[in-house]
Amino acid sequence: MSSPVSSNGSLPSPCRWLVFDAVGTLIQPRPSVAVAYQSIAARHGSRFSVAEVGERFRQAFRQSETNVFPAGLEAGSPWLTSDAIEIARWRWIVGQVVPDVQDAESCFAELWDHFARPSSWSCFDDVKESLLALRRAGYRLAIASNFDSRLHPVCDGHDELKPIEHRFVSSETGFRKPAPEFYAAMISRFGCLGHEILMIGDDPEHDVAGPISAGMQALLIDRRAVNSSAESIRSLSQLVVL
Repeated sequence: MSSPVSSNGSLPSPCRWLVFDAVGTLIQPRPSVAVAYQSIAARHGSRFSVAEVGERFRQAFRQSETNVFPAGLEAGSPWLTSDAIEIARWRWIVGQVVPDVQDAESCFAELWDHFARPSSWSCFDDVKESLLALRRAGYRLAIASNFDSRLHPVCDGHDELKPIEHRFVSSETGFRKPAPEFYAAMISRFGCLGHEILMIGDDPEHDVAGPISAGMQALLIDRRAVNSSAESIRSLSQLVVL
């Protein structure tokens, strides 16, 4: 992993676009995914605890991201996507997480709608002021996310995200991160050179290694201090200082 920070402690030049991942970088679910799944599934007859639901979700989500998930659309790559594929993928995930519900389709529909509502998400405390400061500094701001089209109403419902001028959503692009096609399409859409884009996100593969392989710059945001690397930041406030 290479750091995008120059020797004098600033962002490299030229850097025209600052592109942020969404979940874990700008927004987070409120309540947590495990709590939301457990409370909604319980109304549909599930007996799993929050801890059990959380672990089952992590396992199912991981499998859906690294394999062509069972019952999914036949594809040559696990990174191919569309709104239809995302609906099928999340229906499969819900089925894996809470298989004991009485009405699987009703439970899935309620969960799908829950995560489409702005009220189910909150912005991190550093988002509003950081985005405003970066926009005032002349940077163009965008989101590049593996969320599906539900990201649009979620973002529209949060004033903190108003400085973002473009949303690059995988289900509308045809490929999810870390497919090379995702980053190539982003560079083409922005009409600039790869090195003029800095990607900021919380996933080392999707938001750092993938963009760097595509010729972009990248910076890991490690809000939970999981990694101790000097090449990461803990908050967006540090990005403003850079």
